Amino acid sequence: MKKVFFKKQQNEVKKASGIKKAWGKVVCKTYMAGAIATLSLTPTVAGAEAPSKYVNKISDSLFGEILKVAPKVVLVVMGWALLMYFISGDDHKKSKYKTTAGIAIIGYLILLVLKPLMAWMGGLV
Repeated sequence: MKKVFFKKQQNEVKKASGIKKAWGKVVCKTYMAGAIATLSLTPTVAGAEAPSKYVNKISDSLFGEILKVAPKVVLVVMGWALLMYFISGDDHKKSKYKTTAGIAIIGYLILLVLKPLMAWMGGLV
């Protein structure tokens, strides 16, 4: 009985050490694959552009997206302020919503002027 139990224990220890070795190989291979992918995707000095070009591309696209969405947001704010102006009964609140709508209208006009101006300045560079 003792020999059978001892052999079972030995087999379990061998299985556990085998699993640890196999897992160690998987971790090592995963680490190496990640390192190779990082090195292969990192631009070299000879092929890399100036970092400012990347920053300019990102900022131009981000600013372009903001200029696309901002007038719509301003129109929503202006519509909400006008709606609240007509709904509210208190003169103080009406004055507040009227001011908010006026600021939104000014913001919308600035955005309407700014968008073609930025496109024109981008064409100059």
